[in-house]
Amino acid sequence: MTNDKEALFAQLLDYLHSEQTPPDYLGQPPLSANTFDLYQVVNEWTALRQELKQQGKLMRSAQESLQQALTATTANQEKAGGQFEQQQEKLLRDLLGILDALDRACTHWEEELAAISTPKNFWESVAQWFTTKDAEVPETSSLKEILISNQQGVELIRRSLLEVLRQRRVVPIQAQGQPFDPQRMYAVGRELRAEIADNTVVQEVVRGYLWGDRVLREAQVIVASPHASTNN
Repeated sequence: MTNDKEALFAQLLDYLHSEQTPPDYLGQPPLSANTFDLYQVVNEWTALRQELKQQGKLMRSAQESLQQALTATTANQEKAGGQFEQQQEKLLRDLLGILDALDRACTHWEEELAAISTPKNFWESVAQWFTTKDAEVPETSSLKEILISNQQGVELIRRSLLEVLRQRRVVPIQAQGQPFDPQRMYAVGRELRAEIADNTVVQEVVRGYLWGDRVLREAQVIVASPHASTNN
């Protein structure tokens, strides 16, 4: 086995040291050769530049079209958003009108409860007895329960509506006893109050409301004047 390896190694050395005859095809000149054509290279380069310019123009045109489409889409969205905001503001104003009616109803039932709870003098009781002796008059306790039930029902609806408005960031403007704020309030009159600082709100005629940081409805108020009572 060792002798075989030594023989193979000796053959390899002889091969490396011997001069090998090159193949016939390496000793012959090429049959044809492609010469370098400078004009063809220039023409191809010019055509490539023209193609790049054309592709650049198409790219710019597509970019401009995309920008115009984006601008139009943004404008439509802003227009639609403005219309939606106007509709929402109108709806909230309508709800404020309903809330005003509920406030008046609550005040009415409170006045009715106060009236039946106020004790009458002897002559008023006699006059009422002669006036209504033939009529079927409900007992005072039953009438009071009816008024309380009505008041509670209206108050429940009012609170529910206030909660709906609060969820939509509509909150009342605090005006009573506050300095007059021309950005949020409108003075419908002045009242002589020498003991109160000038331009302090002494009466809230119509309650105002804020919608976020915007004035949804101005508060109509009467302000104090230490000198004279005048109307705006």
